[in-house]
Amino acid sequence: MTRSFSFKTFIMSLTIALAVSSCEKDDFISAPTATSVTVTGVITTTSGKPLANIPVSIDYYESYWLGPQTTIHKAKGTTDSNGFYELFFEPEKDKSSYDNNPNQSYCILADLKGLSPDDYIMPSEFGYQGTVYSYGIYKNFGQGDNHNVNLFFPKKKEIKTELKNFTADKSLKIINTMAFGVNKESLGKTVELDTDGNGSVMIPYAIDDTNLISVVTENGVSEVYETKEIAVAKDSDSPVVFDNKDVLDDCSFKLSLYSHMSFNGKEYNDNPAFSSPAPFDFIGFRIVRPDGQYEATDLKRYQYYDSIVWSSPDFPETFKVYEKEKNGSSSVEHLVSQWGSHFFNTGIHKTILTGYKNGRAICTDSVEFDLKDRDFLCFDWNNFIYLTDLGTTQTIYCQLDGFSEYQLNAVTESDKSNSVNIYIKFRDNWGDDIELNWQRTRLEHLLSQHLGHWIEYDKSEVNKMFRHLTPDDLPGKLYENETTRAIVMQAPATESDKEHFYIHVEPKH
Repeated sequence: MTRSFSFKTFIMSLTIALAVSSCEKDDFISAPTATSVTVTGVITTTSGKPLANIPVSIDYYESYWLGPQTTIHKAKGTTDSNGFYELFFEPEKDKSSYDNNPNQSYCILADLKGLSPDDYIMPSEFGYQGTVYSYGIYKNFGQGDNHNVNLFFPKKKEIKTELKNFTADKSLKIINTMAFGVNKESLGKTVELDTDGNGSVMIPYAIDDTNLISVVTENGVSEVYETKEIAVAKDSDSPVVFDNKDVLDDCSFKLSLYSHMSFNGKEYNDNPAFSSPAPFDFIGFRIVRPDGQYEATDLKRYQYYDSIVWSSPDFPETFKVYEKEKNGSSSVEHLVSQWGSHFFNTGIHKTILTGYKNGRAICTDSVEFDLKDRDFLCFDWNNFIYLTDLGTTQTIYCQLDGFSEYQLNAVTESDKSNSVNIYIKFRDNWGDDIELNWQRTRLEHLLSQHLGHWIEYDKSEVNKMFRHLTPDDLPGKLYENETTRAIVMQAPATESDKEHFYIHVEPKH
């Protein structure tokens, strides 16, 4: 059985052997014999025009795993005026039955150095070395075998290929797949897109043959437009255009950050102290029309998509805003047009909303927001009334990071002093020792992010630093800034609760 494929794949399998050692030699014969192998074929353009005076040769490769590589030049010749070639050589012994059987293969090489790169598509445009096209054949030829290999090399036309309204990416790749050599080969060019999602590049097209043009993501993971079949003639000059406008006109959207409020859902109204969001605030998002109009139940606009996904480069998870689920011959749609999340750290955060169809990113929009600490996280000690609900504990979560979930209690005492306790959600499937170490580490990390490095202190003075510590709990690392003092506390197990760590926070004044 013969197994054949592009030499680019074949040569990769020899890389390790080549790195070890190699030898090279000639084994030509002057005329065919009764035992020699004969390889014939024609070399033409894809339209059938013969290509004369093309050097053609056959090499034999033999390699052992982590062993030597042998290259034997077996035959060479040139195509005639009809593009015909004939090569003959003595076959190498079949070693597939050996205990340490080597890799054995033959390779046909056609050198296109006599063709103009302005008029013909060259091997180098597909990633081959220079002007030589190589085609590997995994076959153990027997004595007197005949083999036919026809090669096709298309004439070339450079055509401008344009992308319009591809707003989901900053750059895309245009791939042209065509008949080249024995099989089909693909070449690609990257297109950098402007802010409107437009860009263009000159692409080699095969004349008088079908070119399969695909638009894919830069890493080639998925197509972003249906593949087109393009037939090109010698006098073709019109650009090839992929336009995503019709899709975007019907189903494009924007991501809107519409509000922020305290962690417990209380609105800040017009208080200037809370004019910008802070870590642990609740931040609200909406999917809106391109003109900014919010429609809570406008499913029609999003029916084109299979899903619309909210994500961020800073977080490991995603959140589906829209999803279409197949149920037999029908489908069920779910739309969350308005949602919210807490975020834990200061700095600029970017979140992205992307609509997908058949695995392709069709439309995307993003918003950035800058979170800045107040006195500590979202707490402003002079405006603490916004943040208190006596006796209640609020959950602080991030839709894009389910690993850390905090519980928070902020209280104004009867003497009008303020305090905050921050807990972290238990991981029920963890052992107690692992759980406690994880709690302490995560809480210390949270404080270091917002208050800097922990400081040395006299534990006998801890009750003078804080008004409202629980007597039986053990103090740990202490953190502070100009307005705030926070300490990690270890609470022993009780009848109603497991042993755990938490943060206790109070203003300095």
